[in-house]
Amino acid sequence: MIQRNQNVQEIDSLMLFQFYAEWCAPCKVMMPVVNTLKVKLEDWLNVHQVDVDQQQELAVKYGIRSVPTFVVLKNNTEVWRSSGVLSEDALEQKLISLK
Repeated sequence: MIQRNQNVQEIDSLMLFQFYAEWCAPCKVMMPVVNTLKVKLEDWLNVHQVDVDQQQELAVKYGIRSVPTFVVLKNNTEVWRSSGVLSEDALEQKLISLK
């Protein structure tokens, strides 16, 4: 059986992309949720909030078709994606599980 050293992290951080638009009501609902998690999980989570109208190239790169959409990268590889409104608890638990 292989034992893991609990002091060594496999990754320094996760990247969460929040794709949104100013005109999007569900996006406005998610903004305070993401801002809270941004502070709460700052030790290991990097949050990038991307306005799809301002940064269309990035939205195209990640294939964003609706907002809000959340994309999580670990080691520059997409490991999770979700569109729509999530509760703070649901989003936090998902992020912790991906850590």
